[in-house]
Amino acid sequence: MNVLQRLWPRTLVGQILLAAALALGLAQTVNFVLLLRSIETQAIGQASAFAGGRLIFVASDDRRAQRMQRRADRPPQRRGGEGVRRRNSTLFSSTPPAVAGESQPDAALRIMDAARQNDVQFQAVRVTLADRADVPPPMRRRDGPQAGLRDRLRPGAAPARRSLVVSAQLGSGQWVSTASALPQRGAPVIGWLIGQTLILYLAILLPLAFIAHRVTRPLRTLTGRANAFSAESVHAPLAEKGPEDIRNLIAAINAMEGRVTALIGEKDVMLGAIGHDLKTPLAALRVRIESVDDDEERERMAASIDEMVGILDDILVLARLGRSGEALRRTDLTALTETVVAEFVDRGGAATLADASGLVIADIRPVLIRRALRNLIGNALKYGGVARVHVARDRGSVCVTIDDDGPGIDQAAIETMFEPFVRAEASRNRATGGSGLGLTIARAIARQHGGAVTLVNRPGGGLTARLSLPG
Repeated sequence: MNVLQRLWPRTLVGQILLAAALALGLAQTVNFVLLLRSIETQAIGQASAFAGGRLIFVASDDRRAQRMQRRADRPPQRRGGEGVRRRNSTLFSSTPPAVAGESQPDAALRIMDAARQNDVQFQAVRVTLADRADVPPPMRRRDGPQAGLRDRLRPGAAPARRSLVVSAQLGSGQWVSTASALPQRGAPVIGWLIGQTLILYLAILLPLAFIAHRVTRPLRTLTGRANAFSAESVHAPLAEKGPEDIRNLIAAINAMEGRVTALIGEKDVMLGAIGHDLKTPLAALRVRIESVDDDEERERMAASIDEMVGILDDILVLARLGRSGEALRRTDLTALTETVVAEFVDRGGAATLADASGLVIADIRPVLIRRALRNLIGNALKYGGVARVHVARDRGSVCVTIDDDGPGIDQAAIETMFEPFVRAEASRNRATGGSGLGLTIARAIARQHGGAVTLVNRPGGGLTARLSLPG
């Protein structure tokens, strides 16, 4: 089953060609069988007609039959001291010769009908298809210089291996028998059929491959369009080409793209309005709490407002990532990472950057990548106490790795950490657990660049966060 799955073509063109090849092969196999059976039936019919004609000729004249019987019963003559019996093509006997083989009742009926049309009455006719070695010697065809007419006209033909033995009972009760050789079956016909099949395959599969390739071309274009679709770029509707089914599919995809773009636009407008409407009262509250006399209470209220503003900023950043207006720029990722590390160092964080002297240039959106690095390095400092950062090239991509000395994450829960509002720290305190959007935003930024963010537990303890971007 696995071998069949590996050999099964994965493209639509390949499956169409395979289906056509299998159908053509099945049709040719049936054709082979029917044609070989037809050739076999025709050969038996010709051999039975030849042998039946010989018997009818013998039986049409009683004196001829008696003369041929006496000749067959004549003792062998002597030539050069050796006994030589002239082999006749007919055999007279009181009972039909016992020959092992396949009975041919249809051929026997045809010989009976032919005899009646020639005013010859056979009491019974037996026809047997047998191997040549089982045919009695007097009825075998001659080999060598005295071979029959068929062999002399076709000296290069392979010797016959089968014969049709025909026995007819005369009115006197005697049986007269003869044999007619059948040509070898198979080799010339099979060779011709194989050649015909190859020609058919070329004549059918080549045009079919061309047509299938043209028919599926719009599907390949549609696949490329779907892979390249993003909310940032606006494309003209894809031209509707190909068969009607494919044109309908392209029209549906164009309509879906329009709906998705419109929904994203509406979402951005709605999020902008929400951000404005929420930040305005939060700013007003921030001003009002200044009138609170209790310093401790005022600080708690200010921290709560700052937390709400921070969460709101994270949500807006995540929601607007798909429609970022920032263009790609060739940037030294090492220098960019160094500035982010310096920000945390200035705030007292134990962050270090190794090998900061090497240039690692990549096409990135600096503002977004800076946000992703802040989230990853901030998580390392928050949960692991330290953040050891390293920037390097790796197999055609640029990578930033951040190692920490924290407890790590359960292997089964690593992928869950990238979901929105999921935090490794169970408390709801933003100071210790954050908003739960840092990793989600980092991965979304990486994927927008065609990269990825992965988390791996280190064998010696701690966690490694890896940001990979196309280089």
